[in-house]
Amino acid sequence: MIPAPARLPRLGPLVVVDGDCAYFPDDGRPSRTVYALPGRLRPRDYQEAMSLGMRRSGTLVYRPVCVGCRRCQPFRVDVAHFEPSRSQRRVLRRSEGLFDVELTRPVVDDEHLRLYRRYQEDQHDKDGQDTDEESYARFLVDTVADTWELAWRDRRGELVAVGVVDVVDDGVSTVYFYWDPALRDLSLGVLSALWEIDLARRWGKQYYYLGYLVGGSRAMSYKAQFGGGQLWDGAQWVAVPSRDLADPAMQALMGRAEQGATVADALHFPVDDAR
Repeated sequence: MIPAPARLPRLGPLVVVDGDCAYFPDDGRPSRTVYALPGRLRPRDYQEAMSLGMRRSGTLVYRPVCVGCRRCQPFRVDVAHFEPSRSQRRVLRRSEGLFDVELTRPVVDDEHLRLYRRYQEDQHDKDGQDTDEESYARFLVDTVADTWELAWRDRRGELVAVGVVDVVDDGVSTVYFYWDPALRDLSLGVLSALWEIDLARRWGKQYYYLGYLVGGSRAMSYKAQFGGGQLWDGAQWVAVPSRDLADPAMQALMGRAEQGATVADALHFPVDDAR
């Protein structure tokens, strides 16, 4: 165990856990993560945790601190500078008038579980999340933050997608989104992000937090496609120069961010001192 960062003692002591990297499972990469179980956090506390490179899953707040790797780079969109791309505008046009979105606190019931199970089986097969009621509640209902659910329904009133977001002082942070595999052609993952960006704008929030942008991971690299992006470099948020991860300027920035995050993590999460 290690102490909480000096900037956020409210997190309490952190547990260090070694395992396998979920983003590059075929490479056999080891992972190292620090976890906190802080109890309830005020929006400004969770925002401070995100400014240290942390994220939330259920009631756990965590930061990957893998040896020799900092590819997990926090990424956010400056809402005022966001403009959808041509392909994103096509997604909006295709779905116009098809759905209603209801804002509620997260719930778990048979309707949610049926949809969640179809999504996990289609997207992740045997490697997906557990789909029993207790596991779902632990992942998407239990929280330490100010958390909301976006329930997407078609014109018949059927639940076809669910998004979960956290609200902090300066923004909206996406947590998870799942959808009906039968609607794959509508690009609902992109649509949900566009809708949540607009929600942040309507709520007067400055940023939309997308979690980690992981260079080299197909599952996570799509986030760079959202304009107005900013990457966390361990000390501050830096505007990204491109939506293309292969752009040399983008690669250079991500390299600098990895170096900066490594230095910052050594200060805030002194894992080596605890071993």
